[in-house]
Parts: sequence; C-alpha cells; structure tokens
Amino acid sequence: MTKTICYDINKIAVNSQAQLIRQRQSEQAYKRLMTSLSHDVKTPLASLVGYLEAVENKIVIGEEKDEYIHVAHEKAHYMKSFVENLFEWVKLDSGEQIFHFEKFDLNELSRNIIADWIPVLESNHFEYEFVIPETEYFIRIDVNAYTRVLNNLFQNIIIHSAGDKMALHICEDIQQAKIIISDNGKGIAPDKLPHIFERMYQCDQSRSAKGNGLGLAIAKELISVHKGTITAENSSDKGTVFTILLPKAL
Repeated sequence: MTKTICYDINKIAVNSQAQLIRQRQSEQAYKRLMTSLSHDVKTPLASLVGYLEAVENKIVIGEEKDEYIHVAHEKAHYMKSFVENLFEWVKLDSGEQIFHFEKFDLNELSRNIIADWIPVLESNHFEYEFVIPETEYFIRIDVNAYTRVLNNLFQNIIIHSAGDKMALHICEDIQQAKIIISDNGKGIAPDKLPHIFERMYQCDQSRSAKGNGLGLAIAKELISVHKGTITAENSSDKGTVFTILLPKAL
C-alpha cells in the first residue's frame, strides 16, 4: 500500500512539473508573439507616419511627393492586411470563428474568386494560367473561409515569390478535389519548408520578409476545418507548389 501511495504521489508530482513546464513554454511563446506583433505594427506604422508627415509639411513636392504618397499607400494596405489576418487568427485560435458550410460548386466559386485577382496580378506584372474544369463539382464549404485561403496564397506569391508567373489547376475525382497553386519564383529553402505554416514564421532567407507570418498559418487552419490538407514543396523546375485537398460532398 505504501509503495502504491508513493508511486501515486510521484506521478502527481511529475504531472504537475510537466504542466508547469508547458505553462511556462506557453507564456514564453505568448511573449515572443507579442514582441513580434509589436514590431510588425510599430515599424511600418512609424514609416507610414513619416512619409505622410513629409507630404503634409511639404518637405517633398512634385514627383517625389507622388512617390511618397504611393509608398504610404502600400504601407497602409500592409497594415490593413496585417490587422485582418491578426483578427482572423485570434478568432480561429480562440474557437470563436463561426463557419457556415453549404454545398457549392468548387469550380464556379474558384472562378469568381480568381476574377477579382486578375487586375491585381496584371498590375504586379504577373503572368497567370488557370485550368478549372467546366463541369460542376460540389463540396461542403464555407465561402468566406475558402476565399480567404486563396487570397492568402495569391498574396503570398505576389509578395514573397520573387517570380512573375503563377498558375492554379483544379483536378477532381469521386473522392476529393486537388487544387494546385504554383509560382516560378525562387522557392523556399528546404530547411524552412516544414515550418512555413507555423504562426508568425517568416522565411527571411528564402523569401522576402514583407509578410506578417500569419497568412499561411490561417490558410492551413481554414483548410483543416474543411477536413482537408494543404502542403507546400519546391518545384523540380523552379518555384513553389501549394497543394490543397478537399473532400467531395456526399
């Protein structure tokens, strides 16, 4: 009996210690997250204010003023995207995100989303290729979530790939749909690939560090909610290939 009691006490002590370690690790991760978020907000915000003050105080004029306004516009859009991604992640992480799943034709939905991106791709001097079946293919999907996934992936390619061409191919069978999104950029360093869907992770050495490290993490969470998967790999030729698998509606 004594041995059993001692064993139980030791087990409780080990569990308590493990719980304490996990709590400390969580606190440290939270502090790192807050530090990273603070940097991601303060740096572009200070720069944005600086550009606008230069315009407001007439320090720059003519073409230089136009350039300052253009840069300020880009930084404002970055801040908008960052805040949207941050709120999206907070809702996902807290379980407060509400999804509305309905049967939709994946092919038609994808075409509608892509249509809004064509002017953006062209303004960023990207060539594009879209191969989507004409037949209907129904899946149970939250339209806003799927739109966010494609938006995050397209934005990731434009900002980070250093390429000038992207493609989206959809192929389907009786069980699932495969959505392949690729670019012709410089790819991702092999040691970075396993981490790119982690929150706040940025591939500084392989792709430019203009993003906020949330877009791909959000995409993975949203795909998981749909009981699907998303993976990334470097193309055998050049660039990166993202592959999404989504189950067909029963």
